[in-house]
This record gives sequence, C-alpha cells and structure tokens, in this order.
Amino acid sequence: MARPGAGQRPTRRDDVQVGPYAYRVLRPARPPRGAVLTRDRRLRVARREGLRMLAIAELVGERTLVAFPLRDERGIPFDLVLADESLKFPAARWSDVRQRLGAGRAELHVRREPAGSPPSRRRADVKPDETRHALIIPVDAHRTDLARLRRGELDLGYLRIELG
Repeated sequence: MARPGAGQRPTRRDDVQVGPYAYRVLRPARPPRGAVLTRDRRLRVARREGLRMLAIAELVGERTLVAFPLRDERGIPFDLVLADESLKFPAARWSDVRQRLGAGRAELHVRREPAGSPPSRRRADVKPDETRHALIIPVDAHRTDLARLRRGELDLGYLRIELG
C-alpha cells in the first residue's frame, strides 16, 4: 500500500455476505495500540491512536461498518463496531460478519462530508447494542457524535473516551 497522503485513511476492507445482507467492513490498517474498552463503556486510548480511530470512524456509510479490534481490561479481544443508524445493525449479527472477515484488502479512503447541516443538539436516542465480545454503536447520517468528539467532548453518554 502506498504511503497515505493528506486526508487519506489507510484501512483493510472486506466485503461480506451474511444471508441476504451484504456489508463492507473497514478496519484500521494496523490495530489501535493500547486501546482498552472497559465494561462500563470507557475507551482508554492514547491521543494519537484516538485521532486515528476518529479519522477512520468518519468512513461509516449506509452499508459500511467500521470495526476496531480492541481488548477489554482483562486482555480479551473485544470489537468496537460503528454502523450507520439507518442500517439498524443488530449486535447478534456481528459474530456472523466477524467469522467471514479475512486479512482484508489494503485501501486508502478519503473522508466524505455528510449532506446537509448537522443538528446542533445532542442525540438522546443512541442505544448501543452489546454482545459478549462486541459493542455496536449506531452513527447518525450527520456524524453528530463524531463531530462532538472532534470538538473535544469526550463523554457521549453511552461511551466515554479517556485519552492517555
């Protein structure tokens, strides 16, 4: 893979079919180092890794899932998965999608701006869905919560980011 230029995000891409559902799954080209997701939904991550994760999170789309392979505080693998809220992606389906992931194809992606202007208020109806080894977070079309993170708000209510 070529060296990424300005605004480009290096990822690994898998196209996955689960029954009648087709998904594009993007993962970071290299997993976030030292990122830990605790049981009480706190993501502990170094600032630089957090910014890399945020840049890739902005690639969530209609049928595009963004998955971050993390660990919980006991060292057990745990996935943080972002999905467009219109997809209504159930956490129970993640294990089927996860099974079908391979090494992935290396790609560079450029951030797409959402259409229209984002709402100025907080999203109160965000309901993350959790399974034993994954947390699925719905992302709205305007990426409201990602914009809040970019502005420095680290407590989204359903997930708190702790930068180290």
